[in-house]
Amino acid sequence: MKKSEMLRNAVLLSLLVGATTGFSMAAQAEEVADSMEFAMDEYVVTASRTQTAKVDTPANVTVIDAEKIESGRYQDVSEVLKDVPGAQVIDNGSGATVKSVILNGDDRVLVMVDGRRMNLDMGTTNGNSGFDMRFLPDVSLIERIEVVKGHGGALYGSDAVGGVINIITKKADRSFGKIGMGFGSGQYRDMKAIYSFKEGKTGVDVAASKEKQGYYKYKDVVTKSTNRWPGSSKYENENVALTVRQDITDTKNLEVGFQHSKTDGTSYAFMSNTPGYVHNMNLKSDRFHAKYAWTVNDTDDGYFQIYHNEFESDDYCLSDGPSNLNEKTIGMDVQQKVTLSDNNSIVVGSSYRHTKAKNSGTYGMAPYEDNVDNVAVFVSDIWEFAPSWSLNTGARYDHHSEAGGETTLSAGLNKKFDENSHAYVNWGQVFRAPTTEDVYYAGNGVSSKDLEAETGDTWTIGYGTKIADKTDVNISYFQSDIDDAIDWYNDKGNYTVRNVSEQKKRGVELSVNHEIDDNWDLNASYTYVRVRNSYNNSGFVRETNYIPNIYRLGVRYHDEKWNADVTMRAGTGADKTSFVDNSYVTVDMAVNYKATTAWTLYAKGYNLFNRAYAERGGVNYLGTYDYPAQSRRFIVGAEYSF
Repeated sequence: MKKSEMLRNAVLLSLLVGATTGFSMAAQAEEVADSMEFAMDEYVVTASRTQTAKVDTPANVTVIDAEKIESGRYQDVSEVLKDVPGAQVIDNGSGATVKSVILNGDDRVLVMVDGRRMNLDMGTTNGNSGFDMRFLPDVSLIERIEVVKGHGGALYGSDAVGGVINIITKKADRSFGKIGMGFGSGQYRDMKAIYSFKEGKTGVDVAASKEKQGYYKYKDVVTKSTNRWPGSSKYENENVALTVRQDITDTKNLEVGFQHSKTDGTSYAFMSNTPGYVHNMNLKSDRFHAKYAWTVNDTDDGYFQIYHNEFESDDYCLSDGPSNLNEKTIGMDVQQKVTLSDNNSIVVGSSYRHTKAKNSGTYGMAPYEDNVDNVAVFVSDIWEFAPSWSLNTGARYDHHSEAGGETTLSAGLNKKFDENSHAYVNWGQVFRAPTTEDVYYAGNGVSSKDLEAETGDTWTIGYGTKIADKTDVNISYFQSDIDDAIDWYNDKGNYTVRNVSEQKKRGVELSVNHEIDDNWDLNASYTYVRVRNSYNNSGFVRETNYIPNIYRLGVRYHDEKWNADVTMRAGTGADKTSFVDNSYVTVDMAVNYKATTAWTLYAKGYNLFNRAYAERGGVNYLGTYDYPAQSRRFIVGAEYSF
C-alpha cells in the first residue's frame, strides 16, 4: 500500500475511534412511516444503518414510497427504479432475461429486502450485476424503497460499490385486503392479492401474485416495422409471501417470513440468433428469515436475524446445452445502536454468510460447484461535532474465503444550513471479490482463478435544498477509481472474464421536484456518466455499453378521484459501435380512477409513440439491435380494496 494511502486510512480510522468511546451489539432503527419523494424532512435508515433525517445524512438518497408506487402502476421493482434519478435499468427487452440496475454508473449494486442481502454469490450472466430483480417482493408489499447512490462498502460489504437499494416491506398495523387483475398487449395478464391483519400483538401479511405474457413485440430500428420476437418469447412469474410478526413486549418483537418465487419463459439470447438458440428460464427461489428485534433505553434499537436463500434451476438452457444452477445461502446478522451522548451515537454489528454455488453448464469441470464464506464486523459512528456539522465514519473488516481479509473505511461530512437544505461530501473504499460466475465461467480464454479482487475509492459531493415549500433541488457529483476491475468482454459473442488495469467513472446528477398547485406536480432529472477503462495500462478507452446522458421529465395530476402520470425518458450520446442511434425518447403514462371507496380502475401505457430503441448496448450484423426494447403496449385493470 502506498504511504499516502496508509496515512489517509490512519487519519480516518483515528477520527472514527476518537468519536467513539464504547460499543455494543445490534440494531437497525424501525422503519419510519410515510415519506414523500425528495422531501428534505423525511427520515432514512439505509445510508447510516440507523434512523437519520435526510437533511442530516451525507449521502445522495432517494425514497420512493407506497403512494408513488401505487399511482405509477409499476409492475415490478425494476419499473420503480427507472424513475429514480441517477438510476438506469438495463433491460434486454423480454421478460425471461435478467434486468440489472446501474447507480452512479456502476452495476455493482447491493440489493436488500428489510436489510437482508439478496445478491447472489454466483453473480448473474448480466455483467457485474449480482441479483435477479424478478425474485424481489411484489410491489404491493412494499412500503418504500430507499436508494443510496455512492459507496456503501464500509457498512454493507463488497457488493455496494455503486450504491445500496433497500426494499422495505409493509408491516401489518391494521386489517385490510386488496385484490386486482390486469390485462394487456401481448396476451398479458396478472393477478394479485394481499391481505394483512393485526389482532392484539400479532400481525400477519400474506400476498400472492402471478404475471403472464404470451409474446413480446419490438420495433425494428432499420425497417421501422413492429415485429414479434422470433419464435417463442413467453414469460410467467409467480410470487407467494407470508410474514408473521409477534410483539412480545413494548420493546421486543419477533418476525418470521417466507417468500417463494418462480419464473418460466423463453427468449433468444440475441435478436440475430437463428431459431433454436434460446434461453429457457426455468428458475425458482425460496427465502426464509427470522428476526428478533429489541429497543434499549427507549432509543437504541437492535436485532438479530438469520436467513436462508435458495436459488435454483434444473432447466436453464443455453446455446451449449442445459445448465443446472443452484445457490444456497445461510446468513446471520446482528446489529446494535448505542447512544453515547446527545450528539454522538454508534452502530456496531457483525454478519456471516455461507454459500454453496453450483452451475453444471458454465463452471467447466465436475463437480461444478464452489463454496463461499464471508465473515464481517463493522462500526458506524454519527458525530455532531459542532452546531449544524456532523461527521459519519465507518470501518468494516471482511474475511472472504476466496479473496482473503480486507479492511474498508468510509467518511462523510454534512453541513446543515437549515431544516430544508444541506451540503455533503463522502468518501469510501472499495473491496469486491470475484463471484463464482467470474471465476469458473467456462468460456474464459485464461485461467479465471487468476482474477484479482477489485479495489479502489469512491467520492460523492452534493447539495440539496427545498425552496418555499414547493421545490426540491438536488445536485451531486460522483466519481470512482477502481483497480483490477472485473470486466466481461464480449468478443463477437464469446465472453472472456478479465481484470481491467484501471476503471474510472465520473458523473453528475441533477433532480428537481416542483409542486405547481394542489393538483399538479412536475419532476425532472438529468444524469451524466462517463466510464473509461485502461487495459494493461495502455491508456483509457471509453466504455460504450452505457448511454452517458439520461433525462427524465414527469407531469402528475391528482385529485380525489383521478391520478395521472406522464413520464418522458430520453438518452443521448450513445456510441454508434454499441447503439444504432445515438439518442432516443420514449413516453409512458399511468392513469388511476377511484370509482368508489373500494374500486380503483387503472391503465398503463408504455412507449406511447412506438419508438425503436434499446437500453442495453449490442448491434448485430444486420445493423439492428440485439436487445431491442418493447414496442408500444398497454395494460388495463381493476383493484378492489376491503
